[in-house]
Amino acid sequence: MKNFKEDEILILLGAGTSCDAGIKNSNQIISDIENQLKVNEDWKKYTELYNYIKSVYYQKQLHKGSTVNEVNFNIESLVGLLNIIISIKDKKLDIYSFVGSWEKDLQPFISEENSKNLATNFRERIIKSLRSDWLMPNSWIENSSYFKKLIDFKKEYDGNALKIFTLNYDKCVEQNLKSEKIECGFDDFDKWNSKRYDYENTQSDYYLYKLHGSIDWKKKKEEQLTQFTGEISPEDLAIIFGISNKLQSYDPYLFYFYEFRIHCIKAELVICSGYGFLDSHINDVIKHGFAENTSKRLVVNVFDSSKKNEVIKKEISDRLLISENQIEIFNKKAKEFYTEDLKLETFSKLFPESDENLPVGI
Repeated sequence: MKNFKEDEILILLGAGTSCDAGIKNSNQIISDIENQLKVNEDWKKYTELYNYIKSVYYQKQLHKGSTVNEVNFNIESLVGLLNIIISIKDKKLDIYSFVGSWEKDLQPFISEENSKNLATNFRERIIKSLRSDWLMPNSWIENSSYFKKLIDFKKEYDGNALKIFTLNYDKCVEQNLKSEKIECGFDDFDKWNSKRYDYENTQSDYYLYKLHGSIDWKKKKEEQLTQFTGEISPEDLAIIFGISNKLQSYDPYLFYFYEFRIHCIKAELVICSGYGFLDSHINDVIKHGFAENTSKRLVVNVFDSSKKNEVIKKEISDRLLISENQIEIFNKKAKEFYTEDLKLETFSKLFPESDENLPVGI
C-alpha cells in the first residue's frame, strides 16, 4: 500500500458535495429563480432583465464556439452580468464590454437601472436568498454530518495535515470539523490573515481554502476581510460571481489560488468531490499539476445517473489533457461516497507497487 507523505493528498470540493445536505447547487438555484419569476409577484418585474441577461450569456458562449448543449448558465453567470450592468451605471466599467448589437439592447436596462435600480434590487434578492434557503436551508447542519467522514480520513493520513480546497460558499466543512484543529484563515478578532497558513509554525490538522469566498465573509472598501455572523449587505458580501471575476488580484483570493496551484503540483493524489470540471481556471491548475507526471492519480466523485463511468472519465481526460489511466471515477451521491469510499486504503490501491512498499532487501 502506498504511504502518503505530507502534501501528497489534496481534496477539492464542488457544489455537488453539499447537495445531500439540502444545499442547492448553481443549476438548482437558477431553476428556482426561473420558477419565482413565473409565480411570485415580487419577482416578476425582473423577468425581462433576466431573459436579456440569459440571452446575452448564451450569445457570448456561442460566439466562443460552444454548442447550445455545452452552455452552462448558472447563478455565477447571472450575478456576474448583473454586476456588469450595475458597474456601467456607476461608471466603473465601460459599456463596450457588451460588443456589437448587444450595446443598443443594453442601453434601456442601463437607463432603467438609473431610475429604478432594477439590477441592484434583483441582485439583492438573490444574495439574500443565497444566505437563507439556498445555502442555509433548514436542517443543513444535521444533514451535512457526512462531512465528518473527513475526520476518519485524516486519522488514516496520520501525522500529516489535510489540505481542503472548496469552490463552495457554504459552511459544511467548518461546521463538521469545528471540534478539530482546523485553520480557516481568521484570527481571534475574526480578521483574515495569510500568516495563519504558516505551515511550519502552526499545528493545525486541517487547512481550509475557500477559493470563491464564503457566505459569512464581509469586506468593505479599503477594510480587512472579516468573518461575520450577522446580516451582510450584498455589496459587502465577499464572494466571487462570474468567470471573469474569479482571478481576483487581491487576497484572500489571490493567496488561495496560488496555494491551490502549489499544492496541485505537490500532490500525488487529488480527490475531487462534486466538481463538474466546468471552470477553466480550476481545470488549468489541475492540468498544470498533472503535466508530465504519470504517477499522479485523480479521484473524481460525481453523481450522474445518465452517464457511464467510462464516458465521464473520457470527458475529464479530454478537458484536462491527462491520461484516462490516471483517473478513477466514483459515480455516487456525496453522502454515499464519503461513507463508503473515502478511505486511504481505497485510494492507495490506485497506485502501482513502488520500491517504498517493498520489504527491505528486495
